[in-house]
Amino acid sequence: MALSLADFLKLEYKPGAHVIGRGILPCGGKLFMAGSPKTNKSFLMLNIMLDIVRGRRLFNATYASGVPVLPVPQPRRVLYLEMEMGEQGLLERLKGKEGRPGLAVGIEAEGLPLFIQSRDTAMRLDTPEGRDYIESLVKAIQPEVVVFDPFAKFNLSNENDSQEMGAVMRVADHIVEDFKTAVVFVHHIGKQDPDPAKQKRGGDRMRGSSALYGDLDTLVEVTRLSSEHTPEPVLKLSFELRRGEPIEDLFVRRLRDGTIEWLGDSFTFGGPDVKVSQWPKGKYRSL
Repeated sequence: MALSLADFLKLEYKPGAHVIGRGILPCGGKLFMAGSPKTNKSFLMLNIMLDIVRGRRLFNATYASGVPVLPVPQPRRVLYLEMEMGEQGLLERLKGKEGRPGLAVGIEAEGLPLFIQSRDTAMRLDTPEGRDYIESLVKAIQPEVVVFDPFAKFNLSNENDSQEMGAVMRVADHIVEDFKTAVVFVHHIGKQDPDPAKQKRGGDRMRGSSALYGDLDTLVEVTRLSSEHTPEPVLKLSFELRRGEPIEDLFVRRLRDGTIEWLGDSFTFGGPDVKVSQWPKGKYRSL
């Protein structure tokens, strides 16, 4: 029954809980992490998931005041659906290879609520059978966050068709509603027009229909600042939020073992007026 304004204003306001604070990933929210190829999106996502399941601030990033940059209020159960690296690729990143340690080395994995389903072609968001299969996985695990990496491998629909992408996103809505979980997609940024006047910005840069950007709560755009051959690249993270105050760009480095190291924000790392030569010696040498 519809309420009058006076009755509606009597309702109690209850701030929503968050998987990642500052409005980045609300419980029951939808987040896209998007970037060009070779921007280390999957490394970032692995670090983020390992922090979420441990209830640890992302990348162990803390402001000088002691306040977490990207807070994780409590540990959450995560289901990682992966369709690109496969089991061996994931093992290399988590356990390491050729004598080099991986991301999970030194982490007590026993009991951590992170569950992985890798390269299973039955996982589809655009077929009845695929949807039923994904829902069976979610029902069995009961996660609080489901990660799809990468988005394009979970459907064969036309990314540029708003109706087809809208239908895929409605499946995500049903997963959120039916299982009370947040949904995260790893996606790609579209190619830019060489004409600066025609170049897209923000969410409009996401590959595919604008229906994708219009349906999310948060976009995290990843930009690689280092050259392609840099072994420890520096990355910029930009945020567009629907449920939070604006967040300054953040800068991180992917170390050789895959760990993400926080370098600072737009103010501490060096704003647009600060040249590379002015950064602290050594710390950003790999840029």
